Amino acid sequence: MAISSNFPTTRPSLILDFQKSEVVDPRITFTRTSSATRFNQYGVLETVANNVPRIDFNPTTLLCNGLLIEEQRTNSIRNNTMVGAAAGTPGTLPTNWSTFTTLTGITTSVVGTGTENGITYIDFRLNGTPSASGGFDIYPETSNNVSALTGQTWSQAQYVRLAAGTTAGVTHVTPFIAENTSAGIFVRSNGGTSFTPASTALNVNRVTQTATLSGGATVGAIRPGLYINLTGAAIDITLRIGLPQLEQGAFATSVIPTTNAAVTRNTDFANITGTNFSSWYNASEGTLFTQAQDMSDAAHATSQPRVASINNGTNSAIDTSRAPASAQARARVDDAGVNQFNSLNTAWPLAAQAKIALAYKLNDSAACLGGTTVFTDNAITIPTVNTLTIGNYSSGGPNVWVGWIQRVVYYPVRLTNAQLQALTLT
Repeated sequence: MAISSNFPTTRPSLILDFQKSEVVDPRITFTRTSSATRFNQYGVLETVANNVPRIDFNPTTLLCNGLLIEEQRTNSIRNNTMVGAAAGTPGTLPTNWSTFTTLTGITTSVVGTGTENGITYIDFRLNGTPSASGGFDIYPETSNNVSALTGQTWSQAQYVRLAAGTTAGVTHVTPFIAENTSAGIFVRSNGGTSFTPASTALNVNRVTQTATLSGGATVGAIRPGLYINLTGAAIDITLRIGLPQLEQGAFATSVIPTTNAAVTRNTDFANITGTNFSSWYNASEGTLFTQAQDMSDAAHATSQPRVASINNGTNSAIDTSRAPASAQARARVDDAGVNQFNSLNTAWPLAAQAKIALAYKLNDSAACLGGTTVFTDNAITIPTVNTLTIGNYSSGGPNVWVGWIQRVVYYPVRLTNAQLQALTLT
């Protein structure tokens, strides 16, 4: 593809290309006060230690997604690594797990446990001829352990695939979140999207569900599960279930392994400051370019998750972001808490990769997403700043990015409007 004649000829003074380089620049200070998981370049899920950034890869294509940044989340399922399971017929389910059905004629077996592509799993077999059509439930948690209230939004996820046998006699499998009283008495159920288990690799078969609880004042706990719908015909199916997760939030995040208690993954935080910042930043004019992919949907509580923010640690900033509620891009210049520029309102759909360029100069600012309309402002002042924060605004708060950041590039000049369009053209 030919390069536009308007493409910038000025060399950037900072290039952070997480997707192409597949590494994190040593000038970045990174903190996360917990371990976390990512898929490596071979499609294998692995755990990285505290304060180690995650360059994450797509487990299907094995292409690099970029730097993974996420907000704090807790996996409320206490044992998603199958501790306590033992093979046999029926065998022993993992600690805290159980099953339920009113049907007879079904033999259940724990075939075994193991690890596939880094994902800890259990193989669970159903065979026989059910006494009638109906359902079989698999629960990875007890009925009253996870406290919850009406109005809260929760998400569950698990890897599920067909490990052996066939889906004959099984119409579908459905994830669900049951709303219970605090004593574990059933109130109502929230069913997710039904699916037919595939036999492809486990790492590409993560099933997710999100539900807002609506069972009323009696709701005090929730319980996730999988519902297997049976026709009444003979069955012989073995499901491989890996690393189930239940977290309060409007979307599922990366896997949080547990063994005997709920576990919290803390917020990712990255910045460049000191001489590592001043060596490339131009206080009088410049252009910030970012490329990122946001996974937080409209229900996300954060107001404006930042891709990158050039700031002073308080209320002065030059940054790019996405507003999940409106699914629009934002480009902003704030000077001592006074909004100088916030005009970019181009659509940025959920899970879409987007490029934004924000240029600034005294009384001359402009921004563009995806080579479309350039929004301008000719009455702005420039803040005094000293830090580049990646995936957040300043030192924290509710504006954490949730997704991948591919590139952050800085030009020490105010690029022209035509150059902004060429730079961001997809």
